[in-house]
Amino acid sequence: MARKKKTKYKSKFEERTAEVLKGLCKYEPKKIGYIIKRNYVPDFVGKNKKNKSVEIIVEAKGFFRVGDTQKYTSIRDCLPKDKKLVFLLYRPTTKIRKGAKMTMAEWCEKEGLEWYTLDNIKDAFTK
Repeated sequence: MARKKKTKYKSKFEERTAEVLKGLCKYEPKKIGYIIKRNYVPDFVGKNKKNKSVEIIVEAKGFFRVGDTQKYTSIRDCLPKDKKLVFLLYRPTTKIRKGAKMTMAEWCEKEGLEWYTLDNIKDAFTK
């Protein structure tokens, strides 16, 4: 039985396109970032008691829906320096998705996002 020839292209169409464009283009030579413009409505917003110029944005989460982790990292990356996104987690040990090893708290820590529970959320406004 003959083995299939390995190709670097994702489809026959891409492979045929590469043949037609040979010498004119490179295949997947770089990554280009993009932003999808959306609006975000935070759950709670307040001022830091020690530094009134800092706005604290609190997102209360019991679980992450599909796409939430990407959404929140994008929101964090778009915020100006005087605004801080923090998470209020209902149960920090909840996995970020079914079958995942990482918890919601671990994801927050990995992404450099502060997280709190109802027992200590007020600390977000006094630090």
